[in-house]
Amino acid sequence: MRHGISICFVVLAILRNSSNYILSFTLASIGGLWYLSGPYLIRRWKAISTSLFISSTAAYLICNSSKHGFFHTLSYQHALAFAALLVIVCNVMDHLDAILNTYPHLITCDKDKQAKLQDPLTTTYWVAIFRLILNMPSESDLHTGPIEDLNTAIRSLGPASRSWKTMAALFPANLRQDLCLLYSFFRTADDLVDDAPTPEQCEQNLVTIRKFLRDVFTEASEKEDRVVATTDDDLSVPSHVDWNYYASMLPNDDVLAIFRNFARISHYLCPRAMFELTEAWELDLRGKPIKKQSDLLRYAALISGTFGELCTCVIMYKTGRGNWGGRDKTVRNEDVLSRARATGQCLQLINIARDIIADSLVGRCYVPLQYMPHPPQAIYQLLKFARNPMQVGEGTLKSFAIRILNLADQISDKAQRGIDGLPEEVQDSIRAAFEIYTAIGPALRNDPGFPIRAKVPKRQQQWIALRCIYGFRGPVARAIASAYYQAVSAYFGTFDRLSTVRTTTKSY
Repeated sequence: MRHGISICFVVLAILRNSSNYILSFTLASIGGLWYLSGPYLIRRWKAISTSLFISSTAAYLICNSSKHGFFHTLSYQHALAFAALLVIVCNVMDHLDAILNTYPHLITCDKDKQAKLQDPLTTTYWVAIFRLILNMPSESDLHTGPIEDLNTAIRSLGPASRSWKTMAALFPANLRQDLCLLYSFFRTADDLVDDAPTPEQCEQNLVTIRKFLRDVFTEASEKEDRVVATTDDDLSVPSHVDWNYYASMLPNDDVLAIFRNFARISHYLCPRAMFELTEAWELDLRGKPIKKQSDLLRYAALISGTFGELCTCVIMYKTGRGNWGGRDKTVRNEDVLSRARATGQCLQLINIARDIIADSLVGRCYVPLQYMPHPPQAIYQLLKFARNPMQVGEGTLKSFAIRILNLADQISDKAQRGIDGLPEEVQDSIRAAFEIYTAIGPALRNDPGFPIRAKVPKRQQQWIALRCIYGFRGPVARAIASAYYQAVSAYFGTFDRLSTVRTTTKSY
């Protein structure tokens, strides 16, 4: 079908009158582009149709409003042909970039060389695109494993990860994909350690995770004498990992798929940070109380500070800054990584403050004993074992949360400065994600009670994303936000009054 439609476009281009060279060129070009990405264009027909409608409308307006210059010489038919060609070219480039990111081994299996394919502003990237065009595989020839495993990772996030999905939507597509793979592994491994049916199984899962990390971060040359695993010719996963073993140790195929996803991106992640994450999971497994504020800070640094560092490795790699995972020692900037850890630590503290009640209901307590009135063991017993947080009292629980939020505020400046050390093309997206999450703090403080899970209103999330992405900051942004909230409040207030009047009238 791909070949047939391509040939049809080329034949139409040849049959066109030679005076309509623009249309002939457009048809021939579309035929060639269809040969490269026909099935992809069919799958995206809704987006392409919308883009074509907008571009054709713009072409019509330009041709009718321009009385001088180049556009005046073009007919609407020619302008429409150019707009259609531009839309299809953009979509084909999206397709080629997606293949290059998902199947980099089509160009090279050398991990160091793959790092140089991440920046579209380099000659190396475009040479790789050109090589991909010359040797464009059929979709039926591509291994379906990476796509199926990616879909599994996205499904695994589920409704509980709405905040993450909102934040991820702000990132470029190639960066968003790998961050989702990393986050899904983080969530899945955390659940394996925390939520297995028995304590013994939790222990065994932690052992399996640590063994998996050792295997993944070990070079193939060091293990080839031990095992050659079956990967069904999927060249995107490390072949030195015994996947049959992990298929027998992990609970189901979905978890195995998420582990394969992690293995695909592990070559540019920091092994030390990953093993520090396992230390945090072990602390959860042991279930020992957090005694002091310093212990809480250390836990937050282990569980999310290291995750912030891993996210920085992904960001730097996917934006063409080199391999920050440890292979390229010259590109790593420890100051930037330190601030990234502070960013993750700050967000984890906010998460702990928000979820004091939710954690207690499932038998967890991260409030330091230092914060609890004497005797602290009695309150800890109610939160951790009795799972009855309301017996402690809303006021007391909220006081714990505010102290933890104040602790997060102390490191928020360093976290904000960490964003400034990231590539400019992602700073606004990261800042929007950070501020959307930190807005939980004021929402929790301003709530008259202590909700089970404080949430930031969707309108406020949209405003934060808008002003961060488009550069509205400072006093002007605050004035616009204030006017916006006042207008919304006035509107809904008027609506409520009208509803009351109608209800009263009906009652009479």
